Amino acid sequence: MLFMHLLSTIDLTHLTHNLSIPLGALMADPLPQLNNFIKQIRGTVTAVGGTIFLIAVAIAGIMRMVAFGNERRIALSNMALTAAVIGLIIMLMATALSSFIGGAFK
Repeated sequence: MLFMHLLSTIDLTHLTHNLSIPLGALMADPLPQLNNFIKQIRGTVTAVGGTIFLIAVAIAGIMRMVAFGNERRIALSNMALTAAVIGLIIMLMATALSSFIGGAFK
């Protein structure tokens, strides 16, 4: 504690052209910047994941349309649709968990 107080009162005249600035004013808190960065990453990942989900659903629908009654192809399209939905659920749960953990550190 005493060490931090001593650091905050250091005179930086040789660096600031005869201005006395406490060291604490130069050291910004990185936590808000980190939270903003994580929010941007979370938004980007959610957007990319949603786009991949829509593409996967479209591909599963096309697979179903071109199956022409073939049971194996219909089962394959069902599996593709199921995988897309499970991927969306995992992505949404990860986003919610990330928001919850990020909110706990505010």
